[in-house]
Amino acid sequence: MKLQDQDTGDWSLYREDLGGPIGGMTLLGWWPKSLFRALSDHAEVIQWTGSIIHAENERSPSMGSGHFAGELDGKAASFNDCFGFAENGNVYKGDYAALSYESDRNCYSVSEWYETKHAAGRHFFYGGPGGCSEKN
Repeated sequence: MKLQDQDTGDWSLYREDLGGPIGGMTLLGWWPKSLFRALSDHAEVIQWTGSIIHAENERSPSMGSGHFAGELDGKAASFNDCFGFAENGNVYKGDYAALSYESDRNCYSVSEWYETKHAAGRHFFYGGPGGCSEKN
């Protein structure tokens, strides 16, 4: 859940947790409004992303659980219950376009969106064993 401070215009991002310390939520981050010059009172794009970095002379590390997205539940890492909010404050029920980029599909992968009725809700899988090098 993102919140904009009505007095300062600064932004906070929270994760809903059962028993989280702030009204059942956990603070993930805070950003001053000065970082978002083009963002007035709403976002045009929401992205769930991940990246890895490694020295040029080393093999790339694993991502997520180290399993490819296609291995799905129980193996691959996932982002669960992903959603944004519409301008009226309600959960956005529209289409979430799936755009993915894997620098090397032999090392990492990301799935399409899945929509389920169980606790995971709208979710996707990602990850991979790594082991690639820029020199491959």
